[in-house]
This record gives sequence, C-alpha cells and structure tokens, in this order.
Amino acid sequence: MGRLEFAEARPGADLVAEEAVLDVHAPHHPIVGWKDFFVHLLTITIGLLIAVGIEGCVELHREHKLVQEARETMREEIQYNTGQMNGAVGKLKTQREMMQKNIDVLTRIQENPRDKEAQKGSISADYSIVGLRDTAWKTAQTTGALAFMPYAEAQRYSDVFGAQKDFLDQQDKILEDEAQFLGLMAKTNFGHNDITAEQASAALERFGIWNAHLLYLDLMAKVSAQTDQAFLEGKEGPHEMHEDIHTGK
Repeated sequence: MGRLEFAEARPGADLVAEEAVLDVHAPHHPIVGWKDFFVHLLTITIGLLIAVGIEGCVELHREHKLVQEARETMREEIQYNTGQMNGAVGKLKTQREMMQKNIDVLTRIQENPRDKEAQKGSISADYSIVGLRDTAWKTAQTTGALAFMPYAEAQRYSDVFGAQKDFLDQQDKILEDEAQFLGLMAKTNFGHNDITAEQASAALERFGIWNAHLLYLDLMAKVSAQTDQAFLEGKEGPHEMHEDIHTGK
C-alpha cells in the first residue's frame, strides 16, 4: 500500500522542506487474478495523484506567501522613499537657487574683475546625499517573487523603483561635479585672492554643468515622488514631465 509522508513547517518558519513523498510498497499478499492487480494499480495511482496534488498545494501556498511578503516589504520601502524624495525636492530647489547665485556672481566678475561688490560675493559649493532603500526590491527579484505576480503589478513596482534608481544615478553626477570644482580650486588657487576673469570663466563652466545636473536631478526627484505617491494611492503614475530651461538674464 502507498504511504504518504510530509515535512512539518514550524510556526514562523519558511516552508522550505514541504514536499510529499510517496513510498510505494509491494502488496502484502500475492496478487491473484486481474481483479487484485487492478485494485493494487488503482491504489498506487490514487496515492500518486494525492501526493502530486498536495505537493502542488504546498507549492502554491509557498508562492502566495512569497508574493505577500514581497508586497508588504516593498510597500514599506516605497513609503520611506516617498518621504525622502519629497524632502529632496525642497532641498534641490535651494541648491538650484544657490547655484544660480554662484553663476550670477561669477558672470559679473568675468565681465569686470575689478567689481568690488562682485568680489565680495560668496561662492557656495556643497551637496547632501539623499539615501533610498531598495533591499526589498532586490530580494523580490532574487527570490522570483515578481514572476508570481500579475504582469501589470510587477510593472508598477518596476516603474517605481526604476524612477528611484534614475534619481540615484543622476545624484552620482552631482558628486562628480563637486569633485571637479574642488579640483579646479586646488589647481587655480581659486578663492584665496580676488577671482580673475580666467578663474571665473573656468568656474562658470563647472557650475554650468553642475546646474544642468541639478535641473535633471530635480526633475527626476519630482517624477519619482509622484510615481511613489500614485502607487501608494492606487493611481496611475505620471507618463511624462518637463522642465523649462531659462537662459536669459
């Protein structure tokens, strides 16, 4: 007769050893005639079907639990990152205003290095990093939880965390801009005496690139913040955003 064995899952533990094992034994008495043969064959067949069915149920339960945990942890990360991104939007506005003041001061010095008021102007070059979380997203990819979700749902998560990654990648460019400017200061002895027209011109080039990166970063922060908020509210995220670049004085 067939014998079914099942691994027991401890409370709170992942279902890692759940499987149905069918141990088929020979009949305890000789098979006499076709009737006994078909009865024994039917018994084995039913046992196999039960084992396969139970194993399928266990696997379905495991997939459901994996998806549910992924949903909960990714939602927590999105909620946290939404707060971080909303804060970043305000900080970036201040950063862009500061950078525009730098450009205005250096433009005046480039045009007239003897402008004493311009020479007294302050030049600021600092930037603070915004940290985001993506451990749950990476875990969902590694464990295959996304593959068990409906396509549309998995795509929403991809859009949300994709927008956040775009922001982080752009943020790295700002750090490079800061490093480039510090290198310029060391090379030209910038800021120790009155700024020359040549120094102002070189700094303007660096700050112009830095300002453009801040512009793109600000746009990405807004896209990410709105995408996060739309997800949390069960709405559709933004399809496109734009930012006007003003070049006039």
